[in-house]
Amino acid sequence: MHIPDWNKKFLSRYKPGQLVKLYKKAGLSSVMFYAQAHTGLCYWPVKNGRMHAGLKNKDNLGLTIRELDKAGLGTNIYYSLVFNNWAFLKHPGWRIIPAKAGPKKYNRYGICCPNNPGYRAFVLSQINEMISGYKFNGFFFDMSFWPAICLCKSCREKFKMETGRKIPEEVNWLDPLWSRFVQLRENWMCEFIGQVSDFVKSKNPEISVYFNFATAFSNWYHGLTLRSAKYHDFLGGDFYGDPIEQLLVSKLMLNLTENMPVEFATTANVSLNDHVRLKSKEEMEIQAFASTLFSSAFMFIDAIDPQGTVNPGNYRRFRAIYDKTKVYEPFLGGRPVEDIAVYFSDNSKMDFRENGLKITSAPGNGNYPHIQAVRGAVKFLQKAHLPFGVITERQLAKLGEYKVVILPNILRMTREEAEAFRQYVRNGGSIYASRMTSVTDTYGNRPGDFMLSDVFGCHYNKEDAGSMVYFRPSAKETKRLLLPQKYVSHFTLSLEPYLKTVLLKPGVEGKVLGKLTLSYCNTADGSVFDKKWASIHSWPPWQDTEIPFMVQNRYGKGNSIYSAADIESVDSEANYKLFSGIIRSLARDGFSFHTDTHQDVWVSLFDRKENNSINIGFLNYQEKTPVLPVRKIKFRLKPPQGKKFCGLFLLPGKKRMSFKNGKDGFMEAELPELKVFEMLEAAYR
Repeated sequence: MHIPDWNKKFLSRYKPGQLVKLYKKAGLSSVMFYAQAHTGLCYWPVKNGRMHAGLKNKDNLGLTIRELDKAGLGTNIYYSLVFNNWAFLKHPGWRIIPAKAGPKKYNRYGICCPNNPGYRAFVLSQINEMISGYKFNGFFFDMSFWPAICLCKSCREKFKMETGRKIPEEVNWLDPLWSRFVQLRENWMCEFIGQVSDFVKSKNPEISVYFNFATAFSNWYHGLTLRSAKYHDFLGGDFYGDPIEQLLVSKLMLNLTENMPVEFATTANVSLNDHVRLKSKEEMEIQAFASTLFSSAFMFIDAIDPQGTVNPGNYRRFRAIYDKTKVYEPFLGGRPVEDIAVYFSDNSKMDFRENGLKITSAPGNGNYPHIQAVRGAVKFLQKAHLPFGVITERQLAKLGEYKVVILPNILRMTREEAEAFRQYVRNGGSIYASRMTSVTDTYGNRPGDFMLSDVFGCHYNKEDAGSMVYFRPSAKETKRLLLPQKYVSHFTLSLEPYLKTVLLKPGVEGKVLGKLTLSYCNTADGSVFDKKWASIHSWPPWQDTEIPFMVQNRYGKGNSIYSAADIESVDSEANYKLFSGIIRSLARDGFSFHTDTHQDVWVSLFDRKENNSINIGFLNYQEKTPVLPVRKIKFRLKPPQGKKFCGLFLLPGKKRMSFKNGKDGFMEAELPELKVFEMLEAAYR
């Protein structure tokens, strides 16, 4: 509903009563509706600001709340932070002064600096008007991130006051001053979010407050740190990526949120930019069921037409989908069963290839090497149906709860993190780590070796093995995993500037699982004018070296495997077999759940101790819809310590299913058919 008012027809046909009837028919439990938008125009008779002219002084906020209350639906108010065209135009001094011109997509947006005291006071005054004048259940604050590196007077003075220095003009992740600047931008956004949250709670502690968490997964440029989660009553955000994004963010938010459930929101349309083209009903249904799979709330985002109308057909479709998901709501919740933890590093949302760039050309996209490795690990673990979660520094004190911890190309690591991982392995845990993990600390220092070299049993030399390299297995178990391939390739030639693989020192304390093989002139592209290539289309293996590539090491009571390349980030059968085989080998006594079903079947497990049951969700998330049924899904499930399974039921009707308890205590059973979604309840005593 980000609709301006320079045309008198805009929002002239907006009828809260009619919309609430559609919401009710859609089977919703709550509605997020706009009190204000990116335009900065307000939908109530605002005292400090401007009301949308198309509403003709009708109190749309009050009318919507009243109608939703009558319909028995929850009321959640939307408010746009930072993006506010009215404030941008009315108060030029509040504007963000970008170090570089923003992307073309920001041309329509007026962006205000959260460090500006006048803008902050303005935001709090509008929030106060809403809380003082209306009763509602929740507040959702959007756009709580930095759309640009701001060089306004407030930001420059704030940095000078805290460091005594000027804002650096160049990106350099090995420079403590640059690292401090990045940290302070995150702190400033946290401070702003915290001030808004605290203000709302001071006025009415019963109101649920949360901020759009989506950009917390973007790179450093947007400055939204995971530490801001403490100011949210629960985590949620709008996401528009692929299925792996939903899998990753849902798993991470489960382990980071202050309260459950978390919320996953996405458009009913194929994208945020396409006003009319809808996703297929089957695609919508699978996305909604994916939230059910993770015991999460799901929200469809529907675009209001400029005149204030909507497509009623969308709401009939929502109803058909929610009728299918809501029957599982009584069975949601509990503690996720996660034997494996993928570590997401809040400090690694960056790229060393940015070093030397002027801040006037710093990249503002959401891509970076660490997220590629995390996504790859998550995808492979799902494909293998291994019970995993995604954790952050919040779980550092609880690492002992996991059988395996995965450190996927952690580019920057604190000393506290390094010590927590060291202690975890020393006490009997298992770690897989890749590429640049623990080479650099968060101040930009490189001690000359891995901070975890004693744990890895090998030593960092330099990041200079080349851009097209090969892993050559030397241990029988790793050779078997790759057949019929002899090598695993690590190809980064498509990235500019090239991302090089780590070169290890020859001497190792651990067991070498594989060695480095180089391609011909592996550091060069080659051309028609030179002899720096051996095959015109490709870079074949050429020189087998004795340099270790993958090392396994015993440390204390635990075990680690280090890989010089993030093999998890390359989507191929060989990489999948190698990575999943490595993770399985690191778990001494196996995992809590096993199935060999189709790779597109997602599985989640929640231990509902208050119910004495483990609920198992199965989702058929195939790329093409409608999905083809998957039949005869055999599985094995381990009971909690000291418990024994006594029943298996198909939910929601609690139809009894056959099973047997194996000699090892595992439940052995079969789900006859999976069309889209099924949930089972495994009762124990």
